[in-house]
Amino acid sequence: MNRRQAIMKACLLLRRQEKEESLAKFLLMYMFDETSQSFNSKLSEQLSLEVENKYFQLIEKHIEDDMPLSHLVGFEYFYDRKFKVTKDVLSPRMETEELVHKIIEYVKDKNLINIKILDLCTGSGIIGITLKKELEDYNVDVTASDISELALKVAQENAKNNYADIKFIQSDLFDNINNQFDIIVSNPPYISYVDKNTIKKNVLNYDPHLALFADEDGMYFYRKIIEGSNTYLKKNGFLFFEIGYNQREKIEDLGKKNNYMVEVYKDINGHDRMAMFEYK
Repeated sequence: MNRRQAIMKACLLLRRQEKEESLAKFLLMYMFDETSQSFNSKLSEQLSLEVENKYFQLIEKHIEDDMPLSHLVGFEYFYDRKFKVTKDVLSPRMETEELVHKIIEYVKDKNLINIKILDLCTGSGIIGITLKKELEDYNVDVTASDISELALKVAQENAKNNYADIKFIQSDLFDNINNQFDIIVSNPPYISYVDKNTIKKNVLNYDPHLALFADEDGMYFYRKIIEGSNTYLKKNGFLFFEIGYNQREKIEDLGKKNNYMVEVYKDINGHDRMAMFEYK
């Protein structure tokens, strides 16, 4: 069986179970760890029996357990870099790429050199690592923290694999942070517990709940970070957040109460998704 035939068979299996058929191609491409262009040029190549068996075992695993692609293969791409994914960290998402792009755009537009960035609730490290790599010419110093020791181990491995020199600190938000920063960025847990029954099974069963849910109708970590930020943010510094699509008003209110000017930006789907805080 060649690659094309395997994909066609997998698509049929997925279609019968009303699953997304695009997973068939991406799963095999990820297994070979090839670019789309390289993979497409080799569709007529034969699969070894070992690879064929493993491929269809993973297809069945996805069908039976709704296991997402990143957990089937153990990694995901973010900003064209490969990041390890385990049950202890969130799988990278497109919305977070947009947040990172917004920060990169801001740093370049302002021509900020030799600045310090803090990535709170770093998880797999995708935000801090990507900022370090994409802003190498601006000589940024990046610190990343998380309350989870297991998440930090994944983040440290991702930093090593991507040749990113980052300082990691185990900390419950600012508890173990002893510095000031030009930019503080966070994609904290922001889903309200009352919305738990609306979350898709492939998220609920595979992403760590520690990184998903927050008290105070999802606003707990935003409040704690915003209220504590004055001590750790340099004069003229900025906060950047990923936010829930329905949290604009609440995030703006939090900003106003703490003397911040707030700008909220929409993602590619037209949802409120990113917030920038500037101290008045």
